[in-house]
Amino acid sequence: MPTIPVKGFNPYEKAIFSAQRTLAAPPAAPVRAPQTAPSSEFMRAFGTDTYRRDAGQTHIEAHNVSYKVFNHLDIKVPYANLSLTDRTPENPLHLEGLDFNLHLNAAQVQVTDKDVNATITALLAQQGKNLPVKSAQVSFNDNNQIRVAAKVKALGIGLPVEATGQIQATASGQVRFDLQKVKVLGLPMTGLMNTLGLNLDKVLKLRDQEKGYYTQGNSVFVNPNKIMEKPGLSLGLQRITTHQGTLTITAGNSLSDVAYVDSVVNTPRANAISIAGGHFYYDGYFVKDGVVRMEDKTAATPLQLEKDGETFLHLEEGFVGITAPKFAEILKGKLGNGGSLKNVATTLEPNAARVYGDMFGAIPISLDLEFSNTADGALMFTPKNAKAMAAIPLPDKLIKDQVRKMVDGGVPYGDGVSLPDLGDIKLGKLRQVKHQEGYLILQAGN
Repeated sequence: MPTIPVKGFNPYEKAIFSAQRTLAAPPAAPVRAPQTAPSSEFMRAFGTDTYRRDAGQTHIEAHNVSYKVFNHLDIKVPYANLSLTDRTPENPLHLEGLDFNLHLNAAQVQVTDKDVNATITALLAQQGKNLPVKSAQVSFNDNNQIRVAAKVKALGIGLPVEATGQIQATASGQVRFDLQKVKVLGLPMTGLMNTLGLNLDKVLKLRDQEKGYYTQGNSVFVNPNKIMEKPGLSLGLQRITTHQGTLTITAGNSLSDVAYVDSVVNTPRANAISIAGGHFYYDGYFVKDGVVRMEDKTAATPLQLEKDGETFLHLEEGFVGITAPKFAEILKGKLGNGGSLKNVATTLEPNAARVYGDMFGAIPISLDLEFSNTADGALMFTPKNAKAMAAIPLPDKLIKDQVRKMVDGGVPYGDGVSLPDLGDIKLGKLRQVKHQEGYLILQAGN
């Protein structure tokens, strides 16, 4: 499967950070992430794994999220508990690159017939004018009833065809659709089909179960695990229900998981995603042996995963390596558009973040921002080595005063500035902060 590009940045660059590993807290019930005893191993790389971790697994628990595919199909997820197993253990699990196998431990997923129809219309339009099926429409009705209406071209004529049937989940975790009624030109055809000995199996002739979809009599079966085997997705399908306009799928490893999903879905929860364990890359951050929580900025609607800038990221435990491109983006946001330093550029060097810009828009300056943690675990930095025109040293007090004025939300601390957050990262209690070439590395934990 092709990976999704990460804004022109190769996330798998080597970085070295010497520290003991920490315990990764598991996600909430019903599935618990395996716990690992602390180890004295060095964490040898943020971009390349050379140490042994928890079977390459990362665990995710999501509440009230959605994801839009094909531009029209909005998949709503009231709850999901996932296990991700890295397919490329030599590198961190790449959440955006989909280099992992995914198993749904417990989840509920919903789609509307309105979105399904918009998707069908778009897909049919892409296929051109020679398709025998036109204007297909699906309706989800109560009691697991589904109606499909379309115009089917036969003998040069577009015949309106309507089929109604019932959908359900089988005991083996497959989707089963039983055809009940057929109409052509508004006339009932089910009796005629029975008289002629016709059924879906004889008409469609889909009999290869290895493909993941097949017919038996007047039933169509879909095996989601067989269809999604190549991408590495699996789920224990337990239940399918329909209500007016909506189809709901519930999955779990057991019926007790389904009962748990029902209880969670019926209890108000904040829109959020918690990610625990393993070593993964996401949107400019490497997280190692950590627990992070992504909270929605727009609580009135589900957390929309396809949108940039939709979440705050809380570092609750573990290590996060902020890459140079992400740090540059964060720094520009913290300095703001109205500050006295313009045209800001930065590099992450072994001992500090090197910053370049034009003071008051006219005087080229450079300075170092040396990051560390305060006594109470907040993030801070101290400006040092400021120069104008690449050679003229600037007074420390002038630079400190200017930087304190420029930094959005900054609080004076010692000779520097304390930060309650880094852009959209909400920091936990920091145990240590370390510079590396190409990375700023934070360790959080109470």
